[in-house]
Amino acid sequence: MDKKEIIKIIIKVLFYLLTLIGGYFGVTSLTSCTIQRNAEIKGRAIIVTNDTTIVNHDGSLEFRTK
Repeated sequence: MDKKEIIKIIIKVLFYLLTLIGGYFGVTSLTSCTIQRNAEIKGRAIIVTNDTTIVNHDGSLEFRTK
């Protein structure tokens, strides 16, 4: 190996190292951001219900009168 090949290898290693460092800082800068949101909601609701009453009976009914 001559000097030129060694220098090329060193430059490639430095380039990969700088790329990794830049990627690390890029990812950490994206993950360190926080978003905070407060919300207050006021409103009105109308609730409509349907009730079904089933009466099963047999026999007679007595009503008292005065």
